Amino acid sequence: MATMLANGAAYLLSMIGARALSVADYGALGALLSVSIIGSTIALAAQAVGSRQMVLKALDRDRAVAETAGLASGATITMMVLGVVLFQPLASVLGVPSLAVLLTFGAMAASIPGFTALGILQGREDHRGFGIAYSGIGLIRAAGGIVAMLFVPTVTSASLGIFVGSVVGSALSMVVGRLPLSLAWTGRPLVRELLHNSSALVALFALANSDVLLARVFLDEDSSGGYAVGALIAKIAFFLPYAIITIYFPRMSAAEDKKRAFLMALLMTAGMGVVVTAACFLLGGPLVWILAGAKYAALAPVAWLFALEGSIFAVMQVVLYAGFSTRARIVGLVPLAALAAQILAVSLWSHDTVLQILVVTIVAATASTIVGVWIELRPSRKESAHDGKASLSAPEPRVETS
Repeated sequence: MATMLANGAAYLLSMIGARALSVADYGALGALLSVSIIGSTIALAAQAVGSRQMVLKALDRDRAVAETAGLASGATITMMVLGVVLFQPLASVLGVPSLAVLLTFGAMAASIPGFTALGILQGREDHRGFGIAYSGIGLIRAAGGIVAMLFVPTVTSASLGIFVGSVVGSALSMVVGRLPLSLAWTGRPLVRELLHNSSALVALFALANSDVLLARVFLDEDSSGGYAVGALIAKIAFFLPYAIITIYFPRMSAAEDKKRAFLMALLMTAGMGVVVTAACFLLGGPLVWILAGAKYAALAPVAWLFALEGSIFAVMQVVLYAGFSTRARIVGLVPLAALAAQILAVSLWSHDTVLQILVVTIVAATASTIVGVWIELRPSRKESAHDGKASLSAPEPRVETS
């Protein structure tokens, strides 16, 4: 319920933005929200590291918390530096105000400690604390952006409100998760794990949001604004099953039967995706009207395709988290390859309409998901070696002759 509440607050932010801002400004806000989601992968990666450390170091959790806190501080400073370096070029490419981009990077940096605290709570399986912290982060962040837009309906004002809300929400999460501020060096293993997790999530979230950015670059302002609304439907389908990952990731890290936990998470996420896609197929028109208003009615016939896109990304997220639990680095390369193929196909051929960009993205997402599931379900070398030894040690049948 907490994850649904927080995600609902994010959707409410986009819904109010679609009504309060002009179509062009909403397209700019949608592009910034996509950048924010891609950048938030570092926060999610830190959350995964914190959760896994609490499981692996269950007998010395104070040390695990201290090391994870140092990692969060280093990642926060790194994100701030990236913001200072990249905000001006990114503002030029996307055609949005420079200050809005800088505030977006500030919000991403502020969220890292809060999500790291969520990882601590997740690893402890403190679901009540996790629910309070997660819903607090989502609600306060969204409230900041909504209040700012209602007073000053511009993309820069919305970015300022989101930044303030992110700072306050992150502080609340750190209090609930009892995560201290620390600049202590955490050691290379945790840094490598964070880089591995974040690179895989960056590839997935870039693939899940690059279509909005490509639409902003290749389509006119009205079409890119419409695509941003469709992307909101995709994000609903993407983040709706997040509670399943929250529950099953520690089990995939600790349980002896990791494959069973992975299959349960995979099937539950896929099942929820089927339900959401079917609902959008039947109720696309009312859904688009609720989310963005009558001016986006032309988007209704393809609403279910956006839901399908988000559902496929949700399944791919389960695959990546299974790779985090076993530190299978090859899984993170799959969405990266799909991202490269998507950008190449859209840039060179399919970029004239909303449907063209959407179909290319769905094909890339589906291919990457199938490959990722195959990688996770194939027998490991240890299992293959064990089966081989078992077959070699089995006694050969005796043939009796008279």
